[in-house]
Amino acid sequence: MNIINVFTVGAILGLLISGGAAFYYYRKRNLEKFFNQIYQEAKRVPRQKKNSFLLLMFKESLSASLKKSNAASFSNKLQNPKYLEFQLLQMSNILKDSSKVQDKLTKRSLTLLKDYQTWEKAKMAKDTKVVQDKAS
Repeated sequence: MNIINVFTVGAILGLLISGGAAFYYYRKRNLEKFFNQIYQEAKRVPRQKKNSFLLLMFKESLSASLKKSNAASFSNKLQNPKYLEFQLLQMSNILKDSSKVQDKLTKRSLTLLKDYQTWEKAKMAKDTKVVQDKAS
């Protein structure tokens, strides 16, 4: 009876560890895909508005995932220049003083923005290294 309990606990621990590893792998892979999409979208935005635009994109993508709404409404909002300009202004105010933020969604968006910025720096460093290796 004691050996059966040991095997059961071992099997459960093995399943938990493999489930956690699979979750981490898929989360990292999906985040990489998401960052690549955001990177492509951010190329079309002027440099002075880039961080505000990125924060807006992260905030809207998080709110869309919570609402499970269609993506067409978000793209329609982005087509409206007044809405977009107002949101970018609001995001720039948040970026200037992020200590006043109390909204959970905005805090998660700011965290995602910081993660994206570190990912982007690593991507740029990797790209320059590849170019230098090809030049050598």
